[in-house]
Amino acid sequence: MATDLTTGPVAAHLRRQAIPMGLGLVAIISFDAVDLFFVSQLGDAPLAAISFTFPVVWLLSSIIIGFEAGVASSISRAIGQNDAPMARRQTTDTAILAGLTSFSLCMGGLLFIRPLFGLLGATEELLPLIHEYMGIWFFAEPAAAVMWTCLASIRARGNTMLEGKIIATAAAINAMLDPVFIFGWLGFPRMGIAGAATATLVANLAVLTGTLAYLHFRLRVFAT
Repeated sequence: MATDLTTGPVAAHLRRQAIPMGLGLVAIISFDAVDLFFVSQLGDAPLAAISFTFPVVWLLSSIIIGFEAGVASSISRAIGQNDAPMARRQTTDTAILAGLTSFSLCMGGLLFIRPLFGLLGATEELLPLIHEYMGIWFFAEPAAAVMWTCLASIRARGNTMLEGKIIATAAAINAMLDPVFIFGWLGFPRMGIAGAATATLVANLAVLTGTLAYLHFRLRVFAT
């Protein structure tokens, strides 16, 4: 349920907002931590390869996080002015813009994986492994960008608990699928380092689909 942030004690609102967001931040960090744990069991080369990806992963993620902060501020002002149509329009437009921006950046990164990571110091031995991982991850990030924008809309409406639950769900799906895809459990082919990126892709798409459906059919936050 959304919380009216325009009335009531400020301290209580801050606590109500901060605790779920803090738990969500822990869940975000767990994505990389869980990937790192399982990939480390593949050997030194895969572990070194995935370590090289972190600067690029966090750079693109930071761009989206900054985008999300602006989205939350803009939508919250519209809600504070009781301008529901504007809030819905901003939610729709920013979700599309975030997806297109992230997709463009990721496709550029996909085309320049070898020179990009070569500049970062990756050796010829590691570049094929980096390509295996990033070749999939670059398709997972646009879904995450749209999801984060939708979460910003939820947070702007004061419902940080729902936001935290969605992030935790994505992290849990990623953690469960990592060993399945990396090591080939449950009849799936052994994918190695690419399995970690595949788990992230599936988790992002699954949670994005559920989030969009909930926001559209239950909360009706998108412009029509």
